[in-house]
Amino acid sequence: MLMSALAVGVMWWLQRPLLPSPSAGQDPSKVVLELVVPKGSSATSIGFLMRDAGLAVGETSFALTARLLGQHRQLQAGVYGLTPGISLQELIGKMARGDALQDSLTLVEGWRFSEILGALHRHPGVVKTLPADAAQAERVLLAQLNLGTPGLEGWIFPDTYLFMRGSTDVEIVQRAVRLQQAVLAQAWEARSSHVALQSPYEALILASMIERETQAEADRAFVSAVFHQRLREGMRLESDPTVIYGLGDRFDGDLRRADLRRPMPHNTYVIQGLPPTPIASPGRAAIVAALTPAVGRWRYFVAMGDGRSYFSYSLAQHNRAVQFYQLKKGSPPPLSDQGPVALAPPDTMRR
Repeated sequence: MLMSALAVGVMWWLQRPLLPSPSAGQDPSKVVLELVVPKGSSATSIGFLMRDAGLAVGETSFALTARLLGQHRQLQAGVYGLTPGISLQELIGKMARGDALQDSLTLVEGWRFSEILGALHRHPGVVKTLPADAAQAERVLLAQLNLGTPGLEGWIFPDTYLFMRGSTDVEIVQRAVRLQQAVLAQAWEARSSHVALQSPYEALILASMIERETQAEADRAFVSAVFHQRLREGMRLESDPTVIYGLGDRFDGDLRRADLRRPMPHNTYVIQGLPPTPIASPGRAAIVAALTPAVGRWRYFVAMGDGRSYFSYSLAQHNRAVQFYQLKKGSPPPLSDQGPVALAPPDTMRR
């Protein structure tokens, strides 16, 4: 009789609602209380948190209950959503499964690190541990990541990330960097045989330029071909986005001739070859384009105003295209002058 009463008491304790049951018309799945469980929390410390949140559970009773269920060593960190009528047994089960609330964050192709940091720090589900200043935050991350490069720019893979609410900015950046490293390594192994880039990091730099130069999927490989041809011939790359990156906060939206002549490490109108670091975070398509350029000897391209670019072999043809597409003068250059469009054939790809 005593054992039966004890069993009934235990079941009541496990299944009693921690929060009032849903009222008429209330969504039973709606989270009405969020419980933040930091990393390394013991069952006892979680009990403290629950008591502080106003729940009728203390540190000792919670710890004993978790032990009774055999789940006291399985409790995971995270932000847990408590719904109307949730029981102690249900909550402990959620914590043992790591069934925490999830958030998402989209990092866009072509964003700079400063923009990525801003997005992380604006997100209400991200715990901010990095300095708000991008330069300081970059130094902190470089000390932890051991990338062997002068900066973090370019190493954060642009994607939509799902994460447990309460994750830190550092944890999300680490995930994004590991993914970018994997994407870059895969593309490097499959690079075309005629690519003369010396390292995956050079490929990352070039990919960031391609990312900022065009969003047209069909044009990426041809923009890449232009840059590769210029590198082969010793021509300056003359990429406007590199100048804009070098100007930083000084750029007011208007790129002037004086800016193109300004001595800066990233100004490809002045320096020879690639800039010293990437200028943005390139996506997978831009990285693949950097390492599998179209086959052709184009040296110039200009925006046509519809999202696409016109590619030219000669300066004269390029100047004609600039006159028509940018200055709205003269007659359109013949598309046939662009030559046959051909991507690198499969047998030139390194497997």
